[in-house]
Amino acid sequence: MAGSGIVGAAELAALGFFAGCPTATLEALAAQLRPLTADPGEVLMRQGEQAVSFLLVSGGRVTISHTGDDGDATVTIGPGAIVGEIALLRDSPRNATVVAAEPLTGWVGGRDAFATMLEAPCMLDELVRTARQRLASYVAPIPVGLRDGSELCLRPVLPGDNERTARGPVQFSSETFYRRFQTTRAPTPSLMRYLFEVDYVDHFVWVMTDGADGPVVADARFVREEDPHVAEVAFLVGDDYQRRGIGSFLMDALAVAAHVDGVKRFSARVLSDNYAMRAILNRHGARWHRDDLGVVTTVVDVPTLRDTSLTPTQYREIRSLAKQVMRAVG
Repeated sequence: MAGSGIVGAAELAALGFFAGCPTATLEALAAQLRPLTADPGEVLMRQGEQAVSFLLVSGGRVTISHTGDDGDATVTIGPGAIVGEIALLRDSPRNATVVAAEPLTGWVGGRDAFATMLEAPCMLDELVRTARQRLASYVAPIPVGLRDGSELCLRPVLPGDNERTARGPVQFSSETFYRRFQTTRAPTPSLMRYLFEVDYVDHFVWVMTDGADGPVVADARFVREEDPHVAEVAFLVGDDYQRRGIGSFLMDALAVAAHVDGVKRFSARVLSDNYAMRAILNRHGARWHRDDLGVVTTVVDVPTLRDTSLTPTQYREIRSLAKQVMRAVG
């Protein structure tokens, strides 16, 4: 699996995982890595074995399979990913089996290399965010019935949702983008990465999908502000899925996650003619103040269960899911 050779800092810098890391930090890490090659079908890690290394994928894809009490879950990830970090972070046996899905290239690092990554703030933040997203991919979506009789699924945002949203079949018109981002331009790749690769604590995102494995049709998020008890909320709903109560439901789901996360107030900054978003917040006592031209702001208390339209069962399911994701990596 591991080959011989010298790993250069420039090779590591080409991976998105290391974006923003100083060259000196990458040079120290590169000296502790070994090149990796693997053929399709080759088992790289096994669930249950003791963790002694991690992988950095530069080319090809791997399949990560987890077997648990609630069934099996499988995800596929590609270039730029780190694999095997969760067990090292937790100092526990591996919780998944990793198999090369395509001819694979990359690097292998041991505990010393992993310690180097933990000591570098630019890598530690990315490690924790990646681990949370990896663990979140093992949770089961919650079916949600809408007022028109259709059914969607609620789950936390996952790795790959960025690409699935950008290239998926659900349309987000320039008007929809304008109401969300206050510009008609499509989001840049760096903004999309920020929107979909989150830590689930200071930046939490729910998505609604059309089917358990279907496309993302809507998302809702809160981003913690300087005051840790306040978080800004925002929503985005695909054109064909608007006016079906999705925004109202997502507001309720965000409220549940906020209570789990210790957030007490929601802030919002929206276009003054974004009446759908304003109506959702008006139901929770919003008082609007003019900010920039055509933009208004408000701050409301995070709704309690009594203030939402959730059933007690929905509340418990959503709360359990949010808690599971937020506490995946301590």
